[in-house]
Amino acid sequence: MFRVRKAPSEEHTLANYAYVNRSDFDATHIKHVCVNTGPARHYIFSIKNDLTIKPGEIAFGVPHRRWAVLSLDQEIRVTPFSFPTSDYIGSIVLSADFNNKKNVTSEPLNADLMAREFSMQFSGQAFTKDMQMAFRFDDKEKNKTHTLSLVVKTIEQLDLMKAAAASNGEGAPADSSAKPKQIDAGQLMANSVIVFDKEEGSMLSLIGKSKGKSAYRSIINPNWNFAEMGIGGLDKEFSNIFRRAFASRVFPPEFIEQLGMKHVRGILLYGPPGTGKTLMARQIGKMLNAREPKIVNGPQILDKYVGESESNVRKLFADAEEEWRRCGANSGLHIIIFDEIDAICKQRGSMVRFPQQHSCNRNGHRRDMIDEALLRPGRLEVQMEVSLPDEFGRLQILRIHTARMREYNKMDPKVDSCDN
Repeated sequence: MFRVRKAPSEEHTLANYAYVNRSDFDATHIKHVCVNTGPARHYIFSIKNDLTIKPGEIAFGVPHRRWAVLSLDQEIRVTPFSFPTSDYIGSIVLSADFNNKKNVTSEPLNADLMAREFSMQFSGQAFTKDMQMAFRFDDKEKNKTHTLSLVVKTIEQLDLMKAAAASNGEGAPADSSAKPKQIDAGQLMANSVIVFDKEEGSMLSLIGKSKGKSAYRSIINPNWNFAEMGIGGLDKEFSNIFRRAFASRVFPPEFIEQLGMKHVRGILLYGPPGTGKTLMARQIGKMLNAREPKIVNGPQILDKYVGESESNVRKLFADAEEEWRRCGANSGLHIIIFDEIDAICKQRGSMVRFPQQHSCNRNGHRRDMIDEALLRPGRLEVQMEVSLPDEFGRLQILRIHTARMREYNKMDPKVDSCDN
């Protein structure tokens, strides 16, 4: 039995953990616990060790004690808990309100920035339906800090089968219209979709795509369509890229670590001009439910001042490196697309080390002109030649360019587009 104590400080409360002594539970091996306060009353918490907590005690912040109806000095039963591999969070909806009514502001808060900060702070933690918590949001755009009160409304399970099918280039499965499974508790992933709703009666105002309810989405959008994106003759190349570079990213970091795998960090697309390399790279960025990709033209990196070209490259990776320092393997996916990379990598020069969560798409006409240092494993390890399309690919391109004509019946019926 454990005795309930209050969290040592406000910072402990904002971290969203329950705190125990290492002699009771070693948080390096036991990540979560189940608190039993009575018949059919079970609450799951992520834990951390704290030296100020005595053996036989467990400390909670005010939101957690309010949610689990815990009083100080109450005796409760605490047991180790681990999630099954199926209970990873695909999407989570939280209602939000100002924690302190004295600090209410009429200015809208960017829900997209809130979702990103929430993911960075709490990735890997346990969340349960109706769970209450406090969340400190640092609005860097307006240089303001807001402390919000959050309540978990719904949790949808990550559909690994659907995500894996998309990663293999198979598109949407037959039952893609089926609603995702609702679960009572799960573990947050770096790529979980986070949605904020305004609490009823709240003065809080939200803007952005992460505001309001959102449909399920995995890191790889299963409903993409080549024709709608204006791409023809590149089906095989797309499938190979997804299978080799992005399939591993639909699985939790712990699972990847157990398999001893490492994510692909770089992709090189090369081939004759006009074969769709740049178009493919841009569409990959749109097809992934990740952060907005950064698209850079290679020669724009160059600068006449010594050291400025290298500095420009480092700035592109600044956001990803900051998140990597804070979250490690739980970082989200960042995409940086270099067009005409062969224009700036002809000679050996300074290299920037890429953390694992960086994914770079680089396009060049001449692979043989690129420095060999860039082509070593761990850098641009996936190298895909995009050549001229074959007969079937050219037919796909013809259909794309004549789609509007066929839609309005403006094409002569004698034209055989092989639709049948």
